[in-house]
Amino acid sequence: MKRKFIVAAIACTFASQAFAQTNCIELKTVAQVEKEVANDKGEKTKTLVEAGKVVPGTEVVYTLTANNVCKQATDGVVMSNPVPEHMTLVPGSAIGPGSDITFSVDGKQFAPVAQLTVTENGATRPARAEEIKHVRWQLKSSLQPGASAMGRFRAVLN
Repeated sequence: MKRKFIVAAIACTFASQAFAQTNCIELKTVAQVEKEVANDKGEKTKTLVEAGKVVPGTEVVYTLTANNVCKQATDGVVMSNPVPEHMTLVPGSAIGPGSDITFSVDGKQFAPVAQLTVTENGATRPARAEEIKHVRWQLKSSLQPGASAMGRFRAVLN
């Protein structure tokens, strides 16, 4: 038997993680920053590390992971996370393999970013990155027992 429900992420602070558990889906949100590291040969690569304390201009990578902890597949899994206060979504940074990604300026109505609008002084215009306040990933297929799904976005501290 397959179940349908929505999982919502709780906003996380820069140094903490948010967890939610509803029925079969366990959700985890982490905030990280990229750090450049060098190997023994001096070759540099970037790796993600816990965000800790960040300063304005820092780009933070938010990763949501949904794990199916039950013995049956789960349909209709939706992960949603707010863009934290005082942060601006990096355009084009939201990814989520196997999911449809939508955005919202109010947390109620979601649409692809190209269709997202706001009304200002009686005129409708495309939403700007700093006005996007929520990112949502809707899985296109069932989440199988023991399987995980991931969504990620980047935001810059204003």
